[in-house]
Amino acid sequence: MSGRHNINVDHIQKAVENCCLACAVCHGKNCRVGFAKIMSGYAGLKQRLSIPRGIDMVPSGDDKAYNPDRVANALAVINYECRNCMDNHEDNCVVNIARSAMEVLLFGEHVEFCGNSQEYMQKLSRLNAEYGAKVTQAYLACRDK
Repeated sequence: MSGRHNINVDHIQKAVENCCLACAVCHGKNCRVGFAKIMSGYAGLKQRLSIPRGIDMVPSGDDKAYNPDRVANALAVINYECRNCMDNHEDNCVVNIARSAMEVLLFGEHVEFCGNSQEYMQKLSRLNAEYGAKVTQAYLACRDK
């Protein structure tokens, strides 16, 4: 894709905001969705895409209820905002941090990201065809806007 846009962290933050089903108040860094919101907000506030040791801070346990369709949409938005860095991929990029926080909610595991959103979505589809298709369809909707 030529003419790739800049990363819009507000787009990421808005996409993850409505994924929770049970929380009246956000638990912030104690859950994956809250953590993704905090990291994208921090990146926007500080105008920095790299958050030192950010990937190491992603919460490992999270047993809250989430709306899987909204999580799939959020994961699509996160992938849409990715720059497709390929060999220059950085684990502590806010996009990668948000992706890592959200993917486990749908797929139950961390999915290796190699710097290319298309390859990543193919991996998602191999893990779970239904959720992989939802992420891909939402990604295409973002791209076609």
